[in-house]
Amino acid sequence: MSENNSSQVLPETINNKLVPISLFLNKINKIPWLAEGIAVIGCALYLGLSFYFAHTQDSVLDEGAYLYKGWLFATGKYAPFQEYGVWTNQMPLSFLIPGYAQVIFEPGIRTGRYLSIFLGILILVGLWVLVRRLAGRWYATAVVLLFAWNPAMSRMYSIAVPQVLVAAMFTWVLVLTLGKDRPPWQIITGSFLAGLMVMTRLNMAPVPILLFIYILWQHGWKLGIVSALTMGATIVVGHAIYWPGILRIWTNWLPRSLTPFLNPWRLPGGYQNLWDPAISLEERLTSLFRSFRFHFIAIAGSLGALFLWSTREKWKNATLWRISVFLLTSFIVLLLFHMWAALGKEYCVFCLEGYLAFFSMLGLILLVISFPAWNRKLPRWRQWVIAIVILISITGILFSAYEEISVPLYEIPIPRFLTGTFESGSIFLGAILENKFQLERLQVLRILPPVAGIAIGLSFLFLVYILSRHRVLRQFASYGYWMVIAFLLVGIILTPTLILGGGYERSDCRFDTIGSFEEAGKHLAKYIPPGSSVYWRGGLSIVPLLYVPGIETYPPQINDGYSYLKEKEGEDSQMLLKLGFWNGQLAEQWAREADFILIEKRSYSSWIKDYVNSGYFEELPATPPTVLCREDYAIRIFRRVK
Repeated sequence: MSENNSSQVLPETINNKLVPISLFLNKINKIPWLAEGIAVIGCALYLGLSFYFAHTQDSVLDEGAYLYKGWLFATGKYAPFQEYGVWTNQMPLSFLIPGYAQVIFEPGIRTGRYLSIFLGILILVGLWVLVRRLAGRWYATAVVLLFAWNPAMSRMYSIAVPQVLVAAMFTWVLVLTLGKDRPPWQIITGSFLAGLMVMTRLNMAPVPILLFIYILWQHGWKLGIVSALTMGATIVVGHAIYWPGILRIWTNWLPRSLTPFLNPWRLPGGYQNLWDPAISLEERLTSLFRSFRFHFIAIAGSLGALFLWSTREKWKNATLWRISVFLLTSFIVLLLFHMWAALGKEYCVFCLEGYLAFFSMLGLILLVISFPAWNRKLPRWRQWVIAIVILISITGILFSAYEEISVPLYEIPIPRFLTGTFESGSIFLGAILENKFQLERLQVLRILPPVAGIAIGLSFLFLVYILSRHRVLRQFASYGYWMVIAFLLVGIILTPTLILGGGYERSDCRFDTIGSFEEAGKHLAKYIPPGSSVYWRGGLSIVPLLYVPGIETYPPQINDGYSYLKEKEGEDSQMLLKLGFWNGQLAEQWAREADFILIEKRSYSSWIKDYVNSGYFEELPATPPTVLCREDYAIRIFRRVK
């Protein structure tokens, strides 16, 4: 049969092949509660993983800060933005919500982490409700499974940090506002929630603007104005409550040269944080592609929607098209905004993966609701762009997975006869490269992942090209379409592995971390009476002090070195203290005043070691380690005797 004749009958051939599949899917779809049951299984998977990670992850500085500051604020010990108080470096609700949760239940890491697990389930429920309304129950099940399938999200959302809180707010903003014929009360409630989201984290400030544009577009001028007024009033009232101290937050985002009126709430020029790393381009690229790894489905799904975007006529209805435009625009704007905040600065370059957790679910929703409208026939230039992006992505992902894969790649056995030496046995691939190119072992370990990425990427593109040449697949869609589909499918399969989401670890310990922090805190409470002043050097996370009631702490120490400033000629310690910072002079002053000095074993060094051994203190029994698999995480207790 000639090529022309075969191409004419091919659509009928495709239809004949699809009929049995269509009949099977129709039967599956008619089974009552099947989709819902699978979604419940996905929720159970997420709940189990979250509970496990909540009990096995070490606490980080941010978690301790949000919990401890929140407790101080909620109990009235300090107020947000109070002078000579706690450094309120984020919007107030990020502290007050976990703070009041501890007032309602009990202070400590258990309350914070269980709140996070609950908020994660709220995200899943919201995703189900939204996508079911927009695209049907099977697409809703798909988004739940994709969310639960990524262990990186379970890890990020199982500790007491604002990412899961903001993501839960954002999800329900979408539930209440996206779609046709939303009741006015839902638009107003969703807009109010969007305002609260900004009062939780200022980095979500673009959302109300984008949401206003969408509501104006989808629901008309009347509801658009009502939404804008609701969001604006929520943010204005929130600022009024904490005025003018809340202006400190804006000093971090607005250039000094353009906002001299904010100078009373910012540090004078010349001060430098103790935490002032010099980050290389290689490290910035590592951070970028680590974020791609841990949010692969969301980022790859958004890229797929962008590359395979089709004209309005190919969409099921105008509502889905508008929603997809909003989701894609929001994802791109927030991604670029947070890339600038992380990669464009020095302060927290490796925070990007955590920043994406604020809005990662946008990519999942976009993927499942836009997928049916993806363009299958692409111009050649767009297919070239897709191929280049996929090759760079695979190379970058393996480049950033250096710690996980470099040694296994180095130790790939190569038969000696392949090296030109006809001997029995094998030799490591890395050793061959060392000898051939006169490289050091560490150089080979760093080079192998990106080289493997290029090789795997080219092989992947070639294999997909060969498969896409099959006449049925070629007739159905272009090579570029199959590249995106194959990239997504392989990535979804690999998401739980070390290559992607399974590679996200945060000091895991196969012991009950919640229990170990509680034990350490109770041990401290046994020896430190209420009313005592406590100098803290007991670890990055100040969580153990949540279990010691009625003590006096030095608030700037909550953020450890991140609020500690380097010495500067003519520095004003009282001015620093007023803004919530500290320095060496204040540290020594507080040590001389404190009734107790707490030092984590691994930090027992420098001047503080000499001071507690100067005869003014006696040492009491140390706490159990806050992380049981690390003995140097125990806290040594020194009590003043004179």
